[in-house]
Amino acid sequence: MRFNAKDSVVIENICIAGALFCLVLGGTLYLLDAVVASGWALAMLCVFPAGLLGVVFALHRKLRSDALEQCNRVLCELAETKLTVHTLRRNKALMQSVFNASNNIYYVFDTLFVCQNVITSREDLLEFCHATDPSGQRLEELFAKNFSGRIRGALLDSLERNRQQSIEYSIENNGKERWLEGRALALPQSGCGARLVVWIARDITEEKCNREAVRVLSTRLALSEEQQRRRIAVELHDSLGQILAIVKMRLNLLGRYLKDGDERKLHDAVMEQLGSGIELTRTLVWELSPPTLYALGLVSAVEWLGEKYAKEHDIAFSVEDKMQCCIWGSDFKIMMFRIVRELMANVVKHANATSCVITFTSDSEGVSITVNDNGKGFPEGTVQKGLQKGFGLLTIQESVYHLGGDVQYTSNGVGGSVRIDFPFKQIAPVSEFQTGAATGTYDG
Repeated sequence: MRFNAKDSVVIENICIAGALFCLVLGGTLYLLDAVVASGWALAMLCVFPAGLLGVVFALHRKLRSDALEQCNRVLCELAETKLTVHTLRRNKALMQSVFNASNNIYYVFDTLFVCQNVITSREDLLEFCHATDPSGQRLEELFAKNFSGRIRGALLDSLERNRQQSIEYSIENNGKERWLEGRALALPQSGCGARLVVWIARDITEEKCNREAVRVLSTRLALSEEQQRRRIAVELHDSLGQILAIVKMRLNLLGRYLKDGDERKLHDAVMEQLGSGIELTRTLVWELSPPTLYALGLVSAVEWLGEKYAKEHDIAFSVEDKMQCCIWGSDFKIMMFRIVRELMANVVKHANATSCVITFTSDSEGVSITVNDNGKGFPEGTVQKGLQKGFGLLTIQESVYHLGGDVQYTSNGVGGSVRIDFPFKQIAPVSEFQTGAATGTYDG
């Protein structure tokens, strides 16, 4: 019901005037003591109409108050609706500006994996990835078969289990290659509408190049350090070692002219200390840069290191060589020896193990190294989340990643296992120099 302000005032005034008229008329008749001024007559002619008009006045007031309250409520709801529409428009403009400012491509797929829409400001990247407009095409038509299945799995995980995973893939066009990182994001379902999932593709070509540059630089620094260690070892062996050997020979000659007595005892003590110095020099040479690594290869160097640790720490180290190829001519063996040495040192320090097996294997895709001990295993959560603390193991993990490899951790009630995999494309030398360029010979 609609109420006009003027009409309401007129109705209220009529009710008031009518009620007053009835009351005045009734009072006048009562004072004149008219014939019709009996009780029932006065009630019917004056009091009853006045009461009726009063009731009409009260109901009108109530209805007008309810109507005004409802009108105010509708106005408030209308104001909130306008504010919501304004906020949505502003958010839409903001989101559009975010999309336009980002370097991503946003593919909107339905549950049948048909592309419904594409949002991006990188038209150049979109043209590089797709020859035609992706809208209306199926997932398999947009991406190559070798990774479209992985993308489908990521989209399904996001739709069904709200899980997210990152997938890196490359696209080649006219001899050029771009790397992208994709993530799936399921959109909230709007009422009874179809569910949608967004595939966000981010251009990481430059980031990939930077990571590769960091990997090469890290490897070169490690190889440079190994080169300096080898040079120091050669200097110790060829200079200090030779000097000590000559001194020992001359002391032996001098000992022939000494008689038994204090001179002979002093000579023997000096010879014993000199022998300890020569042995210490030989140990330093081996620990700085094992000659076996360059003469016989990685497996033999690890065998020597295992024998050394076994004598010092009472842990049985064994090495299994299942290699079907030879990589000893590259700097890869140097980096692998450093990583395996760190893993063996961690077994000695933290595993509480009595035995450890190091296995070298290879197949058509690459090289694998496994270090398996019978100790207490890794801390809880390492297998699912990877190494998050521990300087030594974190260093190993980063070194492997920088070399383009992968690390897997396995831990159970009877020990822990670390498996390192390297594809063959990562085993080529990465330095401009060869670590074996240091001169000098070793005779043991």
